[in-house]
Amino acid sequence: MEKREPKDLSIYDKRFEEDPSSFNDFQAMDYVKELKNQGRNDEAIEAGKTFLQVGEGLTGYINHYGYALYNKFINVDENQIKEKEDLFFSIVDEIASLCKQEKYSPLEATINKAMKYVMNKQPVDYKKLSDLLDKLDVKTLSIEPFINKAGKEYESKREKWYRIKVRCLYELGNYRDCVEIANMAYTQPIKWHYNNLNWVKYYRASSLVQLERYEEAENEFISLGNKIPNVDSFEVLYKLYMNTGKEKEAYTNLIYKFFTAGYSLKQLSLYEKVFNIVKDGKNPEVAALANALIYKMKAELGQDVTDCTIADEYKELDSSTIYDRFYNQLMEHLDAYITRYEGKVVYYNKDKEFGSIYQEDEDNLFFRQADYIYDEIVEKRDVVEYSIMKTYDVKKQVPTTKAILLKTLYEDINY
Repeated sequence: MEKREPKDLSIYDKRFEEDPSSFNDFQAMDYVKELKNQGRNDEAIEAGKTFLQVGEGLTGYINHYGYALYNKFINVDENQIKEKEDLFFSIVDEIASLCKQEKYSPLEATINKAMKYVMNKQPVDYKKLSDLLDKLDVKTLSIEPFINKAGKEYESKREKWYRIKVRCLYELGNYRDCVEIANMAYTQPIKWHYNNLNWVKYYRASSLVQLERYEEAENEFISLGNKIPNVDSFEVLYKLYMNTGKEKEAYTNLIYKFFTAGYSLKQLSLYEKVFNIVKDGKNPEVAALANALIYKMKAELGQDVTDCTIADEYKELDSSTIYDRFYNQLMEHLDAYITRYEGKVVYYNKDKEFGSIYQEDEDNLFFRQADYIYDEIVEKRDVVEYSIMKTYDVKKQVPTTKAILLKTLYEDINY
């Protein structure tokens, strides 16, 4: 394709100098566009400002004027923005006030550039970020995922808007608005990418806690499980239960996490929480072993043990050995700390290693063999002891419960 020769603007230049009010809509648009396209951004900006003052009824030039402003003041590196930050945001405001959200408009590109700058600063100014998002009409943002030249798919513009807006509202303490916007996000015909939808759910659930809508928050956190990096749902639910007077539920969740985590020096903070449950003396041996475990782990990690104690009988043991003893004793005395139930196994699938326990007047209770305290052979007709934990049925998309921390008591031969 032949390179297009720059348009001769000498006639426009002379006419603009003599009487800018004489331009009609097409001429004003054509003049500002050509100045911009030829790299004469300063002149395009001057022409645009003049037409704003004297060009009553002229509109066609506005997006080109906006792009000239974008080229000169917005599409620059962050160091330049930092040097003249007030000017940068005043130009953002000017473009947002003049340019509609439409094809060939610089508005979205301007807001995206400003948002990127704000998000790269620490700490993030969530008020400024939220105000920038408000300059866009989310309903008109595209729901089509962005696909780069390599064919990789990324979030759509509307998905990005909801993802960031929900976070902003939560960080600003606008919890009701956060829940409302999150609810709106759920109704959008969006193809969600990465963990974006889960983050929307997380900030919604966290806002529900602040609004004291605890049951809704609990169900949302349960549905999330551990789908969000660096967010421990067990920890979140533990705090939720402890702050709402549900100690038994908190302890059940915590001990189940202890059960699934296994032994690791990295789990010291978890073991310390469990220690706080058992230290009250309901079972002296369990409390002594918990003390010894914390002491040994801190010593092996090179941490201060001044405030820790250890009985003489455990001093020669390493933390791994003490952990095994603590685990066995805790599991043998669970009824001292959490609610325990008895029931009969009425169904078990050996291949898939799951089954159900009979519950009178309720649906049978689901369990997995992996949640047995010890490595046992599971049989139909077993009478088992267990605790109950809330969970989420992914298939049915509803909160439910399951049996955990199971152990076989006996086989009911009269079943």
